Order: sequence, then structure tokens, then C-alpha cells
Amino acid sequence: PNGGRINASNPCSEYMFLDDSACNLASINLMKFRREAGTFDQLLVSPSTPREIIVSKTIPAVLAGGIVGIIIVGIAIYGFSIPFYGSYLLLFGAMFPFVLSVVGVGLVISSLANTQQQAVLGIFFALTPLMMISGFATPVENMPEFLQFIAKASPLKHFLIIVQGSFLKSMPAADVWSNVWPMLIIAAVTLTTATLFVQRRLQ
Repeated sequence: PNGGRINASNPCSEYMFLDDSACNLASINLMKFRREAGTFDQLLVSPSTPREIIVSKTIPAVLAGGIVGIIIVGIAIYGFSIPFYGSYLLLFGAMFPFVLSVVGVGLVISSLANTQQQAVLGIFFALTPLMMISGFATPVENMPEFLQFIAKASPLKHFLIIVQGSFLKSMPAADVWSNVWPMLIIAAVTLTTATLFVQRRLQ
């Protein structure tokens, strides 16, 4: 039992690093266009629409996060000799909705912040509680009901279930999908919200 816990916690801890890195990468990528006064002066003269701006900041972060995620799997399996019983296709397929949802959170925070320092601090204060209620350290089922409800909004909570199920057992595709679609909803909500906030800043 202890060995299984170690095998599950090792890749999960590495994906927590990916959660933080992808979120910060997307945020900094957007914040570099913001002036000290909190305005997007460079984007005001750009013919790009707010939707195109968000897409252009999302794609690099998602691709980078996907590559890092694949490297994490390789390190866990070949570097730490952790057995993998699930499907690579299902795990990698679920990885991109996870990164997309995390990037959406970072873009929402950066679209609200006035400076890069505010964005970095905002991401820290947002991701820390999301990581704590993700189920990595404490099972979600042991948390109070209101925290279990809030945990559903954490992309990391859904993805860690997939990671644990892939490394400890051959997780069925239906169970993987049941944790993928919440991440897609989170991504749609956060990316739409970020687009609306950027549009408001450009007016």
C-alpha cells in the first residue's frame, strides 16, 4: 500500500509544478503588453480582436505545457521506475484539457491585474488553495461538503484522479471522460471570461 501511494504521489507532485508553470506562463505572456497604468497600449493599435489575443496567448502555453507533461510521464516511468498500467493515449488526451483550463485561470487573473507583480501574486493566492483542495495531500471525500463542492472547480483535482488511475490501474475511458468534461467546462468559462475582461480593457 505504501509503495502504491509513492507511485501515485510522485507524478502527481510533478503535475502540480506543471499546474503552476502553465498558469504563470500564460499570465506573463499577456502581462508583457500591459503598461504601468494598467492599459494595453500596444494592443490598442493592433487589428487583433480580444478573442484572437487570447488565442495567441493560449496556444504557446498549452503546447509548452503539453510537452512538459509528456516529459513528466517519461521521467516518472523511466527515471523513477514507476509502473504505468493505464493508457498513454487517454492520459495525454486528458492532459491538454487540463493545461487549457489552467491557462484559462492564469489569463483571467492577468486580465484583472494592473501589473505583472499583481498577476504573479494573484496566481499564487489562487493556485495555493486550489492545490490544497485538489486531493493531493488530503482525500477530497474527507473534506467538508462545501469544500468538496468548491474542489469541483479545481482542474488539478480532476486531472490528479486521471493520473492516479493511469499509474495505479488501467483507468477505463468512461472514468477518464467523467473527469475530462469538467476541465473543458472550466477552460470554456475561464477563457471566455478572460476574453471579456481584455475586451473591456481595450475599450
